[in-house]
Amino acid sequence: MRILRWALLGAVAVLVSCGGGSSPTSNEAGEKAAYKVGDTGPGGGVIFYVNEAGFGNSDTEKTSIGSLCPTETCRYLEMALSDLPGQHPWEEAMAVAEAFSTPSATDWVLPSRDALNVMCKYAFGDTVNDVCNNDGAGSLSLKDKGFSPSNYWSSSHYFEDVAWTQDFLDGVQDGSRKVPEEAYYVRPVRAF
Repeated sequence: MRILRWALLGAVAVLVSCGGGSSPTSNEAGEKAAYKVGDTGPGGGVIFYVNEAGFGNSDTEKTSIGSLCPTETCRYLEMALSDLPGQHPWEEAMAVAEAFSTPSATDWVLPSRDALNVMCKYAFGDTVNDVCNNDGAGSLSLKDKGFSPSNYWSSSHYFEDVAWTQDFLDGVQDGSRKVPEEAYYVRPVRAF
């Protein structure tokens, strides 16, 4: 019984240790709440990715989606409730995403290529394709009407002067030049 109690306390400590820039919702016992896709997150956005095993920061890790995790392991990705106003060139997109804040979170960033793809899959309700809406016909339509059927920037580099984008009309991922003439939508994310 004593071993079981210590094991449970250790599990609670592990669950509580992954924090973002804000306080997670807690139940009466003080344990960190578990979130599901579609829930409101602690930053006031929407949870669009859950990985109970956890993920880190490296694109090369099998457990990573390449998103900024402020701790060694995160379990959730949360997106802002809406796009930031206007369209932005890449460098400006990086800056406005990092400047975005809510009353409960200040650690928002531009999503990585993989995080943007998961966000696109959430927006389309795509649960079967690895790449958003990539069934060969682009036959899915946006389920979440809060997204623009257009290109969104990611923080991931395609080449030195090119970054990955994703089109929320058909799900296509492609590279776009990091020049002022190339302006796309921005939806900040945070990991915790």
